[in-house]
Amino acid sequence: MVASSPVLTAQGKVVESYDTCCSVLSQLGEEIPELIPLELVERMVPETLHMYGQVNEWISKKMEDKNIIAIAKFYTTIATAAYFCKPPHMVAYFICKTVRLSLQHGVCQYTPLALVQISFIASRFDTASFTL
Repeated sequence: MVASSPVLTAQGKVVESYDTCCSVLSQLGEEIPELIPLELVERMVPETLHMYGQVNEWISKKMEDKNIIAIAKFYTTIATAAYFCKPPHMVAYFICKTVRLSLQHGVCQYTPLALVQISFIASRFDTASFTL
């Protein structure tokens, strides 16, 4: 199941990929809401960017917990799948979750993509009308 989500996404089966990520993330103790309120994301993006501002202290810290690394992997994959089948603010939510995991626990192989994605969100973020 771990490898199947990226394969499903690559095959264009984004809903199946999304559902698989939700299932795995739930089994790993994460709560994935069915619907994510826009207001939550409007608060979450600036908070995540503020956390990102503390990068100097964080950059040398390596993520060690294999469970957290697996969660980061699935948040990265679910963000990609959500891009194709969910509203833009849900994509931002999953990207923020990945970035926050990295900021809280250290860097891992999924951190660079998450940082690129949050940079894209930051460049497009407008609280008046959330768009990506």
